[in-house]
Amino acid sequence: MVVEWHLSVGNVNVDLSLILDRYPVAGVNVVARDLWFGVGGAAVNYASCIVRLSGRASVVSLVSPHAVRLGVLDWLSRLGIDSSYVRVVDGEPSVAVILMVPGESLRTIVSYRGVSRMLNPDMIPDAGDHVHFASVNPSLVVGAAARLGSRSSSYDPGGEAYRDPAGVREAIAYVNRIFLNERELEALVGAGDPLEARRLLGGKTEIVVVKRGPRGAVAVTKDEIVEVRAPKVKKVDVTGTGDAFDAAFNIYYQRTGDLGEALKHAVAAGALKATIRGSSNMPSREEVEKLASQLNATRAQTQPPR
Repeated sequence: MVVEWHLSVGNVNVDLSLILDRYPVAGVNVVARDLWFGVGGAAVNYASCIVRLSGRASVVSLVSPHAVRLGVLDWLSRLGIDSSYVRVVDGEPSVAVILMVPGESLRTIVSYRGVSRMLNPDMIPDAGDHVHFASVNPSLVVGAAARLGSRSSSYDPGGEAYRDPAGVREAIAYVNRIFLNERELEALVGAGDPLEARRLLGGKTEIVVVKRGPRGAVAVTKDEIVEVRAPKVKKVDVTGTGDAFDAAFNIYYQRTGDLGEALKHAVAAGALKATIRGSSNMPSREEVEKLASQLNATRAQTQPPR
């Protein structure tokens, strides 16, 4: 089997994840019932899932000396992620504090980007089979366009879709696949209906995937729309579910060339990640393939947007 090599561009965070009985309100102290401390960030979560799905993953990022002392590079190594393209630079660490209430599909994340804000296109090496941009500023994607060459590419803008919708709309045209949730889609095109994702096709963009949480996901191309319903699972930690989804979609699309198969494995990976505690802890290939085999993909032809 050919091992696909993915470059994952984005943050390497020190993650502090807290389980609460209720979300805090101003002026009220809340005691957490559980704690997870480790390495995270969308780029790390994506790379971790690629490794678990029998791929090869390298993270392209910046970390501070303080983060190194806290063990972030050791964590990457234990996850099987290559850190050759992670540079250590002076500055403050990238940190995320994640607040969750058991059983809920949403969580609150307070992020501090730290040295990750200095990430630039020149850091992206001429290596790998696929380049994934994970929750990075759209200007980084635009700046890196000329460096991608013949490699396939994808972009999950995350919160950048709200912060800089015009920039994200520009960046989208430079990559092959786009991953959005319904609220991010609405921020970009004014509606959360997956059919509206057709408006984002063009340039290099061939596929737009819309993640719908417990309702599954929809993938849209110029010729067809594919939908997969999500299985019901007991949610433990939804952090990283979108990154697991992206990784599984990319790796199974590369392996099969089939939109339905890629989407089934993506939905399975996202659902299974929600049952695992810890931002970068991911399900195995065997688990993902077993669940994916139980899911169905429905297809329909699309019409050009009006």
